[in-house]
Amino acid sequence: MSSHRPDAVVVGGGPAAGAAARALAAAGRHVILLTAEDRSPYDRTVLSKDVLLLPGATVPEVWPAGDPWRERIEVRTNTTVASLDPDARRLVTASGDVVPFESVILATGAQPRRLALPGADGEGVHYLRDTTDAAALSQALDHASRLVIVGGGVIGLEVAAAAATRGVDVVVLEAADRVLARGVPAAVAGWLCALHEAHGVVVRTGVAPDAVLRSPDGAVTGVRLADGTVVPADAVVAGIGIVPRDGLARAAGLAVDDGILIDPTGRTSHPHVFAAGDAVRTRHPGEAHGIRLESFTAAGRQGEVAAHTVLGQDDAFTDVPWWWSDQYDATVQSMGVAPAGAREEVLDVPGGLLVLSVVGDRLVAACGVTHGPGIARAVRVAGPAIAAGARLDVGAAHAAAGDLAALTAVLRNAARPH
Repeated sequence: MSSHRPDAVVVGGGPAAGAAARALAAAGRHVILLTAEDRSPYDRTVLSKDVLLLPGATVPEVWPAGDPWRERIEVRTNTTVASLDPDARRLVTASGDVVPFESVILATGAQPRRLALPGADGEGVHYLRDTTDAAALSQALDHASRLVIVGGGVIGLEVAAAAATRGVDVVVLEAADRVLARGVPAAVAGWLCALHEAHGVVVRTGVAPDAVLRSPDGAVTGVRLADGTVVPADAVVAGIGIVPRDGLARAAGLAVDDGILIDPTGRTSHPHVFAAGDAVRTRHPGEAHGIRLESFTAAGRQGEVAAHTVLGQDDAFTDVPWWWSDQYDATVQSMGVAPAGAREEVLDVPGGLLVLSVVGDRLVAACGVTHGPGIARAVRVAGPAIAAGARLDVGAAHAAAGDLAALTAVLRNAARPH
């Protein structure tokens, strides 16, 4: 083992790890990136879309090819970190290698929440988190004629869209009274639900599965509901949320609370350890619990912030949360987090709808959906107004709803000083 400490070690293989390593290397630092997967950090957003729709589709890396800073990143694939000693500033891998560091950024991500049902263990029950999962599910869709998806969140609906497009009969089971109950306005969720049903997907809400049924040879045959009803299936996909991979941090004595606790600069409870991505929960000053943001864009930006903090640069994650989803020909765009009790202004726009969440007369969130990408610009330009807590002329927004360009101008104007 060399006694030389690299400038920084990044643990993880997703967007947060990729962004952190890139920012450090671009600043001239030598970086070691440790990932349990067999490749460099890649774009996970294509796993539930292109990879399922187009078997053999390329999964792009998050780093552009040819940039000279890549030479300063030493990627060690198939490497699991077994322990972290923050005071000694060293990591130990599962194979026993010791990796010293000056600073470490934990971007360990999250893992799918498992179905705790009889029969749920074994082949035929799929999760979607990495390229191995996506390849296995894509192959299953080659042969399955009936797919049951447990969970009506974003991942579940994206998988439903891909499977239905490939000609598979799909049933979505959601325990809540509607799909996308977490963070998506009911009007947008209803629009998407109708779109899925128009493509032949059966959406059942308010139902709870209690077992995955199998034939004597172990093949999946269906999902039994709590009322005894059996939904036939050749394969099952579970999309019931994710669990942060915070065990390494917890064992090292870092502050953890359903995620590695960080401040907006990416600092953990130890001065040599930083963290970012789906594994973290960010606490802003004065907050008791903080928030976990499970999105590609937030993870990448948090990784960049953590790297800037390691470099001694002033930066903080204060971004307005943004995420998107593509299902069939539709695009969903969401900006901001609406607090409980926010008033929802539902605007019919060409090809879809937009929901503006307002507290008093201040815009706090925007979420919309359209056939095609038409809604994207309107939602994105709302970001500065949301960040500023700007006053919104609701009447002007409604009046402009029939013309997306005019509506975009109203939302852009809301952020300007008046």
